[in-house]
Amino acid sequence: MYVIKLFIFLQFLYVYSYGIQFDYIKLENIDKNNALLKVEKKNKLYEYVIEYKLEKNGYLNDNKLNTNFYDTNFYDLNNEDKQSVTFANSLYINDNIWLDLNFNYEDSLKKSIDNSIGLFSENKIYKQQSLAKLYFKHNSIMTSKLSFESINSNSNINIDTNGYRNLILKDKNKVSFDTKLGFDSIDVYTKIYQINDNYNKFYKDIDSDYIKNKNNISRGIELTFEKDFFESYLISSTLFRENNYYDYIYRKSDSNKKEKIDSESQGIKISIIKSFYDNLKLAMLAIISHNKIKNSNRKDLIGNKLKDKAEKQLNMNLEYKIKKIKLFSRLTHMSSRYANENNSKKLDVYTIASIGSSYYTKVKDKDIKFNFDIKNIFNKKYFIDSDTHGESRSYFFNMIMKF
Repeated sequence: MYVIKLFIFLQFLYVYSYGIQFDYIKLENIDKNNALLKVEKKNKLYEYVIEYKLEKNGYLNDNKLNTNFYDTNFYDLNNEDKQSVTFANSLYINDNIWLDLNFNYEDSLKKSIDNSIGLFSENKIYKQQSLAKLYFKHNSIMTSKLSFESINSNSNINIDTNGYRNLILKDKNKVSFDTKLGFDSIDVYTKIYQINDNYNKFYKDIDSDYIKNKNNISRGIELTFEKDFFESYLISSTLFRENNYYDYIYRKSDSNKKEKIDSESQGIKISIIKSFYDNLKLAMLAIISHNKIKNSNRKDLIGNKLKDKAEKQLNMNLEYKIKKIKLFSRLTHMSSRYANENNSKKLDVYTIASIGSSYYTKVKDKDIKFNFDIKNIFNKKYFIDSDTHGESRSYFFNMIMKF
């Protein structure tokens, strides 16, 4: 089936290439389950890359690979068919104006069988993503950028045996305008943006059904000052302010809930990156903010703090490299924050530390990387937010080989 799809796509490219001569065409990983086609074209005025990828994945609960969905009668089985198309294009209008365009389309079909209870389910997922950036270099010190980004996805889960259905639609659209002023002594960045985020869920089973809608609009502005001292310290500070408009609707046959919250957040981010030597680096990010609910359909919430929003945060990363080994440690600190908009319950302060290492080597001219991490080394109990427990101490080891 994949070979047929690739053949059709190649025919399309063959017709399209009558007007445009490709610089690069590559077809790889051809087997009955996976394939990748990549074409590329570059010249002085534009460049673009097109990728068409097909994947088929499956596994049994006994860890034996299986790509034929109906080959088993005894094991739980998961199977996924996936295809994606990526288009990246750059257009150079002149030395001072250029345009970047990126598009990605992805769809997959996941099927599952739980033979212990005879349950069959499938999940159809579609995702489209587009990103456009227009750059304009005004002069030797100033560059501006206008960006448009859109992400649309939906997930449709069906379980035939019990009439269950779960449809989730997500849309996220962002527009931003950025400028950079590069002076000899300091770089100055500005950003103005708006983000529209919509979440819609339709749930249905034998006993009940409901509809959940979440709409969120964020508008913000940022001003950043960045300075590199002696090619050793990179220090930046960002002043930010954001207004957020949240609208939540829950509909069920016997109940309805509606909530509107308008909030404001403002504060400062300070980032410091210090290179002690070529092999030792320290990175730190501190955030101090203030947030409050400005308006709501519930008058008792006005003036309260937002839930799950820590007003003081600190992240530190230390990295040391010696020959083929990299050692690193991470520290995350989060101040107390409220667990609800009523501000009746607080989540405790927490500090989490993690350590790890990586080892790089070669086997028969192939690069191999070994990773070993210990997360939450002091086994601290904490909440990430009001609904989510933090991860307890855990150990992670993996190996990555490039072919």
